[in-house]
Amino acid sequence: MASESLIGGLLPREGAAMRVDAIDETWDRSSADTAAADDMAPGHTERASQHNALLRLLAAALDCVPRPEPWLDKRLDWDALIAVAAAGRLLTHVYEGAMICGIDAPQSLRDAARAFRGRALLVNSVNLSTIQRVTAALDQSGLPFVLIKGPLQLHTLYGDYFIRPSTDIDLLVDDHDYDRTASALARLGYRVAQRCESRWWRHYLGEQHFMASDAALATVDLHHRVQQPGCPAPRELATYIRDSSRVGLGHAEVPVLSGVHACLLMAISFVKAVYHREHSMRYLCDLTRMLRGMDEKERLRLLLAADRQGLRNQLIFAWRSAADLLSVASPPVPPPEGAALIGRAELAVMTLTPESAAIRWPRRRELLWHLCDPRGMLGRLGPYSREAAFAAAAEYSRLRND
Repeated sequence: MASESLIGGLLPREGAAMRVDAIDETWDRSSADTAAADDMAPGHTERASQHNALLRLLAAALDCVPRPEPWLDKRLDWDALIAVAAAGRLLTHVYEGAMICGIDAPQSLRDAARAFRGRALLVNSVNLSTIQRVTAALDQSGLPFVLIKGPLQLHTLYGDYFIRPSTDIDLLVDDHDYDRTASALARLGYRVAQRCESRWWRHYLGEQHFMASDAALATVDLHHRVQQPGCPAPRELATYIRDSSRVGLGHAEVPVLSGVHACLLMAISFVKAVYHREHSMRYLCDLTRMLRGMDEKERLRLLLAADRQGLRNQLIFAWRSAADLLSVASPPVPPPEGAALIGRAELAVMTLTPESAAIRWPRRRELLWHLCDPRGMLGRLGPYSREAAFAAAAEYSRLRND
């Protein structure tokens, strides 16, 4: 939870404010011994081969360039690879990468990819029809909002609504419009899920799940925040809504994030997944795809927006992670330079198989310190203190269940 290593101390450790590079040397000691033993285990080489194959296939899917096959281990456990890809919602990418590389993949990969796409077709079709109904109602009420993530973003990135299933619809509104938006959803038969009625959900997480009484409608996640406690949050969200653009969906036009804000949200989602030790590779694939489609002026606007939002270090962390793992031609990672927080091999395991007990996760307070942008005379200390205090208050609220 967010309290782990954030409530225990304001700074990552004594002297960390002066020695940022020391972050690289401190890991979650609860798994360090396991990791050392696992490195010597017989399955370690096989897992490394599996991760290498997955990264090559993902890269081929992203840039449509075949990779020569010497990297493909003939003893590769395709069933294990398929299971990892499915858990990370990467099966479509992996299958496309295998086709691009001309690999004679087993029938099990074809079957898994077909079933995965079938689920995406079923789930995302419901989402798309729900988006039309919900956005029409919100537009009629005169409420400013923007759709974030989901099948519309997939279509923007890949020209395909069904690359992977989206479990629900995510709407972002200003905090001042939250109650009015909730009322508009209620008129469509939506109600807040009982488990989301606490202050912890509404105030600290900044979102609530709205369940539909109509089985033909998808769940709506209503947000007024896009980052969870314990990670740097954007300084303001008004521009995410104001700078949105409308895209066609059937006979309707619905608001989606600009390319700049979509990139920032991908970086935020990646950091959130790393923080909570969840599958995160799909966010790096999306970020790589978006960055490759931007021209120099758009990337400059992205960096300027990241600076204004206090998200530059967060963006660069995700950007660098994508560059380290995915061997595709991409724009160079912008400054600041410096030692990577996580080594490439460790990062591959974290993003592809985060459930592994062998991972040496960085302490969460040190991850937060690394991601905070310096600001004013106090540098990182000011933003870090605010985020750590907010995370501590959120954890207290969660434990009280208020």
